[in-house]
Amino acid sequence: MSKREDFFIGWNAETPRVDRRFMLGASLALIAGGGAMGGTLAADRPPVGAGVWEQGEARSLNGLLSLAPYPSLRTIDLDGAPRTVFLATSGKTAPRIAASLANRMVRIDGTLIQRGRQAMMAVDELRPSAAAHNLADLTPPVAVDRGPVLLVGEILDAKCWFGAMRPGYGKTHKACAALCARGGLPLAFCQLGACGDGAEAPLLLDQDGRAFGRAVLPLVADPVVLRGRMLEAGDVMQARASLNDIRRL
Repeated sequence: MSKREDFFIGWNAETPRVDRRFMLGASLALIAGGGAMGGTLAADRPPVGAGVWEQGEARSLNGLLSLAPYPSLRTIDLDGAPRTVFLATSGKTAPRIAASLANRMVRIDGTLIQRGRQAMMAVDELRPSAAAHNLADLTPPVAVDRGPVLLVGEILDAKCWFGAMRPGYGKTHKACAALCARGGLPLAFCQLGACGDGAEAPLLLDQDGRAFGRAVLPLVADPVVLRGRMLEAGDVMQARASLNDIRRL
C-alpha cells in the first residue's frame, strides 16, 4: 500500500465536512417531513367525539331502578331534571342486579360516563336508598312513536361511545364493541358520518322494545342499513327494528 493512500478507520476517523452537512440536512428534512405527514394524517381522521369517563371522580346517584330493556336509573341528581343513566360495570359487562331491586329507589356509587345528555354509570356499589324523591318525576316515560326511519350507520356498544373508549366506533373498535355487546351492555346506533361528532346515538332495540341479545352480534361495528321506527322515551331516543330489517352494507 502506498504511503499516500488513506487508511480507513471507521471508529475514530473524522467524518468529512461534506458528509456531515448532508446528514444534517437529511435528518432535518426527515423530521420535518414526518411531522408534516403526521399532521396531514391526523387532520384527515374523523373526530373521536366529546365523550368522557370521569374515572377520577366518584359520584353517588339516587333514583328509581329499572332492569328492562337494560339496567338504568331514573334520577334528578345530575342536573335537577329527570335523566336516564344506564348502568355498567368497570369492565365490558352489564352489572348483575337482583330482580328484587327492580322499580325501587336505590343509591349507586360509581363513576360517570357522559356524552352530551347521554349518560352511563360504571357501578361500584348499589344498595336500597331512603332518599326522598318525587316518584312521579322518576317513573320511566312511555315511548312515543315518531315514525318510520331508514338509517345507515353502525351498531355500537353505548358504554364506549358515551366516552369509555376514544374512538368508540369504526374498525379499530370492532373487537371491543363485540365484547361489550356480548357482555350485555346497551347498544346504540350512530348514523354514517356522525359517529364522532356531537350528535346523539339512539338506543337500539328490537321491534318490541327489548334488548336484542346475542343474535345481533354478527352485525356489531360493521356498516349496516336499518329500516324501523324511531321512538322517544323522555330523554332517550330509541331506534327499533327487527333483526331481519338490519342488513350489512
